[in-house]
Order: sequence, then C-alpha cells, then structure tokens
Amino acid sequence: MTSFELALDTNVTLLETPIWDRRMKSLYCTDLFLGDIYAFDPDTGAHERFATDGGAIGSAIPTSDPNRLLCALDYGICLYDLTTRKFTRLFDPNGGNKNNRYNDTRVDAWGRIFASTVSKLYGTADYRPDMRGDFYMIDIDGSVKTIVSGINQYNAIVWNAQNTELFVIDTFNGKLLSFDYDIERGPVSGPKERLDLTGIGTPDGMSIDIDDTIYICHWAGKISVWNKSLELVQIIDFPVDQVCCGGFGGEDMKDFYVATARYAYSEEQMKDRRGAGGLFRAKVETAGMADHFYPIK
Repeated sequence: MTSFELALDTNVTLLETPIWDRRMKSLYCTDLFLGDIYAFDPDTGAHERFATDGGAIGSAIPTSDPNRLLCALDYGICLYDLTTRKFTRLFDPNGGNKNNRYNDTRVDAWGRIFASTVSKLYGTADYRPDMRGDFYMIDIDGSVKTIVSGINQYNAIVWNAQNTELFVIDTFNGKLLSFDYDIERGPVSGPKERLDLTGIGTPDGMSIDIDDTIYICHWAGKISVWNKSLELVQIIDFPVDQVCCGGFGGEDMKDFYVATARYAYSEEQMKDRRGAGGLFRAKVETAGMADHFYPIK
C-alpha cells in the first residue's frame, strides 16, 4: 500500500461511508452530523455538496438509478433525488423513535437493506449503556426483520466474496462479529465473536477486498488488516487519529479511500492533524469489493 494522501479536505466534524459509483465515476461520502452528502470526482478533484436538511445521516448508497441515492436519515430510509434534491421515504424500521438515529446502512447482493440504530447521545457524557438500538434487515419484499435487538453501536456491514458471511463491527464492545449468510434468506445464525480489537483501539468502519482481506479503521490512528482466516497481516499507522470508515474506488477498485473525523478537536490540536475531518486515499495491490447498489422497483 502506498502512503495516504489527503484527497478531499471537507473539514467536517465526522465524515463517513465513502462509496464508489463506477457509472458516474464519483465517490459519495457523508457528513454524519449535518446530514450533507459529498460527491467527489477524483479525476478532476471537484466535489459537490448536497445539503439534505434531514438531521444525521447513516449512509448515502447509489441505486439502480444513477440520479438517486438511498439515504438513512432521522425520519427514515429514503430515496434522495440528486436533481430535484427531494426525498421519498421508503421505510422506517426505527418506528419514529426520536431518541435514536440510523447508523451504518448497506445493501446486499440481492437488494436487501441492512441498517443499525444507535442512541443520539452515543459518544457524549450523557450516554448510558442502557440506551440501546437495533440491527435491522429490510427484505426485498419490504418486510422488516430485527436481526439483533438491544445493541449499543454497530458499525460497518460487509459480505465475503461468496456471500456466506456477513461481518459487522461492534464498536461499543470492540469486537468483530459475523453471521452465517444465505443469499436467498439473509442471516441464518446469530452474531459470533470473531476478533477482540480492544488492544488496537476503538474499531469503527470496515472494508473488504476481493480476497476477503478485511481493513478495520480504529479511532487510534490505525488501520488493522486481516486475511480471510482472520489472521493479523498488518497494522497501518494513519496520518490522523480519528479514522472512521474506508471504501474502495477507481476504475480498478484499487484506490482505498478513508473518511476521518475531527470530533472535539480544538483549533490548536488541528495544527498537528492536517486533513482531519477529510477524505484520504492510498493505492492498494488487491482490488476492493464493490458496494452493492439498491435496486429501485
């Protein structure tokens, strides 16, 4: 892997979920707290910001229509039209719970939506461990199933190349979890603890390449790399401390993008953390797995 360079200096409190749209040659990422969406053109360096005004945002995922994104906002999982800049609400498994927000959201190879919820107070001094959320699956027929109830915070949702395992990060407990997976049915087991990551630093986002190598971002200035047998391959030192979430992009899917945060940093602290709250990029040898798009019916 080449060293990381600052690709886009968004300078936001917490940047999340870089997802590549190969059709548009655009990388989407999100400002978690403001709910804004960034569309970044790596060829020109240009970017556009879409202000959603929907509160916190969990993800912005391309769909079968290149002009619409699947977004998880405070009031539900919606389609966002990049042309009209208007929303159509599709689902709200959170049931209007004003105490929680949607966190990471992803789509599987069949078009199912997976989303977790977390307390809006998570990460603050007022948070209590009994403030719980849930991990949901919205099936292709629109039915909602609670996969795990009573979670503190799940981050990152990826599948292996064979679609036989689903992985999530249990950030609160510092674990990598997996579920046995059947592409025709979804998860067919409960969560299994696969790795204890507490010795490296708080884990957040996760990415997977075509060889099932997993890259885990840690809020400790680290990215840990694990092979398909979940043996530690490498720990990469990152240019800034708060490393949020990675994603692969580019024509060959060998550009590894990493979103970062500047959460609670003072201006003095930022002097030594150039680019914190922005998007970084490095070149990798093995292509990453492309994210699945949501099929609009």
